[in-house]
Parts: sequence; structure tokens; C-alpha cells
Amino acid sequence: MSVTISESGLLFGEYEESELFHVEKSTIYKSLGDGICTVEFVLRRSLNEILFVEAKSSSPKPNNREDFDEFITGVCEKFAHSIDIFFSLVLRRLDDRKNEMPASFREVEYSTSRLKLVLVIKGHDIRWLSPINDAIKRKLQRQLKTWLLEIAVMNHDLADEYGLLKLGG
Repeated sequence: MSVTISESGLLFGEYEESELFHVEKSTIYKSLGDGICTVEFVLRRSLNEILFVEAKSSSPKPNNREDFDEFITGVCEKFAHSIDIFFSLVLRRLDDRKNEMPASFREVEYSTSRLKLVLVIKGHDIRWLSPINDAIKRKLQRQLKTWLLEIAVMNHDLADEYGLLKLGG
């Protein structure tokens, strides 16, 4: 069954339900309580590529330092918490009685897989993406090194080219 996700004015998909973990809507996530945040969804893009996808409708400009720093902190917390939640489920440290995480995620060989944190900002000028990418890399330096994560910051056009958005969405 194909699934689409509407988030921040963007329509993501279509994805096979078996390749998608909609963390934000899961009872597992909701049961963790306050103080934990997460990305919109995790996508098994291929056998050896997992994407942690966060969507935003806008972003402050880097010269608006306070708002920009707050934005980066919020995005980075979502990425870091999502990695924690996801691998706690993969390692069966968190209980997934309802099998909300599709079985296909348990078949991945994580030691050789690409793990990518993807931020999609609707309507963002492509020239404004690099400062956001750099700030996220600085803020998540420890996680990038220990988990060998990749970062991708894109606007809706790049996300469409990358195949994340539903055609006509």
C-alpha cells in the first residue's frame, strides 16, 4: 500500500508502507512523554539507505542570530532524538508491541548502510541552504562522527529532484 505524508505544506511520497516509519504519529513516540521530539518520518529508501526526514515551512535567515540558533537547535534535537528512538527500537530496547516499526527496518545491515538526516524547507532559496547545513553539522558533530551520519538540507525543488515529494504535490 502506498502512503503520502502532508507536512509543512509539502506532500511527501508515495512510499510503500513497509518502507516508512511515521515516528511522529506512533504510539511509541507519544508514550515517551514531554521533552522528546522527533522527525516527521524515517524512510528506508533502499536496502542500505535510511533517511530521517524533517520538514519545515520556513527558516530564519542566518543574520537573525537568535532565531536562527533556536531553529538549528530545534532541528538538531529532532534529529538526535530520532536516532535515539529509532535505534532503541531496532535494538529492541523500547517495546514495539504494536509493530509500528515495519519489519523491513530490522532487515537492514546497519554497519554498511547510509544514514542520512534530511531537512526539507519549503520555498527556501537554494543559496540559503548552505549556512543551515553548516550549522547543523557543527551542532551535531558528535553524532555525525559516532554514527557516521550524512546531512542533506534541501528546498522543495531539490527534494522533488531527490524523489521525496509526490508528483503534483
